[in-house]
Amino acid sequence: MKNAIVFGCGAKNGISIIDALLAHNYTVTNIGTSILNKKNVTNIPIEWKKIDIPFIHKTFSKITENIDFVFFNQNSSTLTTDDFNNNKHDTMFIWQQIKNWSNSYWLSCQLPFLFLHTLKDRLHKDSKVGWMLSSFIDYKKDNVEEFPDYSSFKFTNYLIMKNFGIKSNFKTFGIIPDFGKNDSKNKLYNLIKEILIKSIVSGKVFKL
Repeated sequence: MKNAIVFGCGAKNGISIIDALLAHNYTVTNIGTSILNKKNVTNIPIEWKKIDIPFIHKTFSKITENIDFVFFNQNSSTLTTDDFNNNKHDTMFIWQQIKNWSNSYWLSCQLPFLFLHTLKDRLHKDSKVGWMLSSFIDYKKDNVEEFPDYSSFKFTNYLIMKNFGIKSNFKTFGIIPDFGKNDSKNKLYNLIKEILIKSIVSGKVFKL
């Protein structure tokens, strides 16, 4: 069997990713707050606010088996447009927001960067690594400014995905979803199945 590690895929839309992996004979390590009682799924329950660099190192640096598929579906966001009113909030609130903002950046962008470096050669030329992106990676998208840190994190992840695809031997891809559509889960399931079966151009972005 092949091996997959997924972040934030244990609930809602992410389950489609795990189901597609299981349908193609993968063992899945599910990292997140949701527990899935499914055959060939190993759960690593975590609290997102407590996950840190030592956890990533201790948990994944000693993996001996090859990892064939990785997907990052975790999200974290702190800022709202109201935070930019410089006459509204007191000093302690702003300090706390900066701390929370830093943690959101770590979870959204730096964690995937560290995780892939931690796996090292457990990732191989046929491994596929994906990120859930957003249409807000386009600065011209309507209302993009209403989600200031979320939008910037997704664009950063797009660039991380592209650069790993250029500099590393594994294949990378991104998905821009539209979960407002009724058939979005089925489309995601079918897209993951297609990615698992077919060869992909590293750095490609798929739109649902």
